Amino acid sequence: PLLHRHQALARFDLAGFRARLPALVAIAGPAMLTNVATPVGNGFVTRAMAEHGEAAVAGMAIVSRLAPMSFAVVFALSGAIGPIIGQNFGARQHDRVQQAFLEGLRFAGGYVLLASLLLYLLRDPLAVLFEADGVMRELLFWFCGPLALLFFFNAAIFVANAAFNNLGRPLYSTWVNWGRNTLGTIPFVLVGSTLMGAPGVLVGQALGGVLFAAIGVFGALRVMARQRELRPPTPVDLEALGKGGARS
Repeated sequence: PLLHRHQALARFDLAGFRARLPALVAIAGPAMLTNVATPVGNGFVTRAMAEHGEAAVAGMAIVSRLAPMSFAVVFALSGAIGPIIGQNFGARQHDRVQQAFLEGLRFAGGYVLLASLLLYLLRDPLAVLFEADGVMRELLFWFCGPLALLFFFNAAIFVANAAFNNLGRPLYSTWVNWGRNTLGTIPFVLVGSTLMGAPGVLVGQALGGVLFAAIGVFGALRVMARQRELRPPTPVDLEALGKGGARS
C-alpha cells in the first residue's frame, strides 16, 4: 500500500537529506542517548547481583524475562501517548496536553495494579514453571509482590519522557533517564545489596525509580505550564477545535 497506493518510495535526495538532518538529529540524538542509559544501568545491576552467586543471577534473569511480558502495555504506552500529546500541543490545546499526560499516568497505575495482582496470584505456578528454589524463588516472589507495584514509577518515567520528546524538550528525557540509571541506580543498589543481599539489589533499583519518576513528572508539568504561558490558544485554534480539529 505504501509503494503502490501512496507512492511513498522516492529517489534519495542528498541536498534534501542534509537540509532536514538537523531537525531529525535534534530529536533522534537525545532519544538514542536516552535509550542507551537503560542497558548501562542494567549492566551495573547485573554486576551487583553477580556478587551473590549464580542462583541470584539466574533469579534476576527470570525477573528480567517476566517484566517485559507482564508490563508490555506500559512499554507501549510511552509510544502511544506521545502523538496524542504532540497533536494537542501543536493545536495549542494545553489543557488537553496536560489531560492526556495525567490520563496516561492513571492508565499506567490501573494497569500496574492489575498486572501486579495477577503476578501475585501466579507466583507459585511461576516458581514451578521456572523450577525456582532458594534465592531464585525469593527474588521471583519479591518481583511478584511489592516490586511489581513499584513498576508504576518506571511507567511514570516513560510517560514523562514521551511528554518531553513531544513538547520540544528531548534533552530533558535524556537527563531523566541517565539520572535514573546512574544516581537513581548505583547508590540505591549498593545500599540495598549491603542491607538485604540479593533481594536488596532489586529493591534498590526499584526505589531509585521512585525518585526520578517524581522528578520526571514534576518536570513535565512545569514544561506544560511554561508552554501554556508562551503559547496561549488563538481564536483560529479555538475555531478549529469547535469544528472538530485537534481532537484525540
